[in-house]
Amino acid sequence: MLTPDEIRALREYTEMTQVQMAQLFRVRPADVIAWENGTLEPDVDQMVQLERLQRSRAKKMRFKFN
Repeated sequence: MLTPDEIRALREYTEMTQVQMAQLFRVRPADVIAWENGTLEPDVDQMVQLERLQRSRAKKMRFKFN
């Protein structure tokens, strides 16, 4: 499970705005803001998608350093 700070860092790393992330996850921009503030948690399906995106990012970072 990702923390609010990890969700924000992931969004920033992927160079998405809160509006773009909301469109990707089919939620309101206010929901993304709430995820990042810790006042709302993504549902299970959204969390799975966020974790996949995070793993993808981690693989790319390892590739850069190898």
